[in-house]
Amino acid sequence: MSELTNQAFQEEVLQMLKPKIKSVLTQTDFQYRKDLEQELSLMIITTVKTKKFKKGPSFFELIETEKASSM
Repeated sequence: MSELTNQAFQEEVLQMLKPKIKSVLTQTDFQYRKDLEQELSLMIITTVKTKKFKKGPSFFELIETEKASSM
């Protein structure tokens, strides 16, 4: 099973974004917050499952790139 489709990974992404979701929900009427929170969570999970993410550079690759660009 791919890491991006792993349920534990999806939950981790949601937990990382939860503070931002909660802060944005304060702009919504109280009666709609739970529904909107569920909808946002569903959209995040769908996006994580369907998007193709590029692998970021490693720390050492990043350092080498910075060295090369500063010369």
